[in-house]
Amino acid sequence: MNQLHFHLAVLAEQVVSLQEYRYPRRPLGHLLDWTGDFKKKLEYLDKVGVGTFWLYGFRGAEGTVRDIGLLKAAKEKLNRFGRNAHIVCEPLGHPCPEPPPESPQRLKPLGRGWRYRITADGNPDWGSACLDEIVLHDLVAATTAFRDAGFEKVFFDDDLRMGNSGPHITGCFCEACIADFGRRQVTQYTREDLRRLVRNPDEHAAICEQWMDFNCEKVTAFMKAVSMPGVQVGIMVMHNGDRKHGVDLPAILKAVPNCLVRVGEGHFDDAAFDPPGGKASLIESLERHKAIVEDISRLYTENTVDPWPELRPENMAKKLLIEVEHGLRNIMLMPPQLLDAPDYWEAIAAVLPEANSIAAKPEERKL
Repeated sequence: MNQLHFHLAVLAEQVVSLQEYRYPRRPLGHLLDWTGDFKKKLEYLDKVGVGTFWLYGFRGAEGTVRDIGLLKAAKEKLNRFGRNAHIVCEPLGHPCPEPPPESPQRLKPLGRGWRYRITADGNPDWGSACLDEIVLHDLVAATTAFRDAGFEKVFFDDDLRMGNSGPHITGCFCEACIADFGRRQVTQYTREDLRRLVRNPDEHAAICEQWMDFNCEKVTAFMKAVSMPGVQVGIMVMHNGDRKHGVDLPAILKAVPNCLVRVGEGHFDDAAFDPPGGKASLIESLERHKAIVEDISRLYTENTVDPWPELRPENMAKKLLIEVEHGLRNIMLMPPQLLDAPDYWEAIAAVLPEANSIAAKPEERKL
């Protein structure tokens, strides 16, 4: 696979105007341009050759499937322009700051019947859901709806995990998960017990492996459940994401052999990307996930900007060159604001000849 393929994640509202499809606009907390000529905006992307768009079909923060009619209208419009259209989901919700005491978010979290993931300290992991049977049911139903609407690929963002980034063993420590773990292991551990054990893994290796197995099985079972005839699914793994965070990539690939994988890169702003250590950390995580998957055609980059627009356009372009040098050919670009950011497309177009030249050569493993 020596050709680069560019992908962009957007909201369907950015593709379809109110005149083309009447739909309620949801508050998104972003500054996005809903107006303007979409065909005109494509001229920027044509400088790079973006051939595939990933439409946000489910956002954990909203807890429901986005308007199927709107998604279909966006797909049909993109197809008319000669572009592919697939779905990307934020299934559990990304972590966010603790809401103020008066916020209804404290009482009615995420989707209907959902509950927050609980940290080892007993605090809600605000913005992120516990991966329980209700969540699984809702996301299987969503994936089925996407398939029935004609979408053939569904990617699940890196909030599909059991804990947040870092070197420590994580998991959901809610009462229900602890009780379930206890039944399976025939134990009666409390949250305090588990917190002490996972924070001292060298002294409690066996129980820590059992706890990681328990959490990883939830994510693997999720991926197996949403993998259904007619749709190819994928998981986006966060930077250095592994079993400590509930993501057992080898197990997922065994359960879903044709699974797509976005490697974890992180370093989404200048402060993280500019230092030499940042680039080295990015490469280390990229290579770790790449070595597990091996099939380059199913691997995608994690080239995004967060918070917007704290990664300079030239740094996004440098990140692209690193990704291509390390063998990646599916270039996944985020966030949706990029659709209205010509400076970024100009920067990528400027390095595109170099990137294409690298991609055309037989890969040499980078250390």
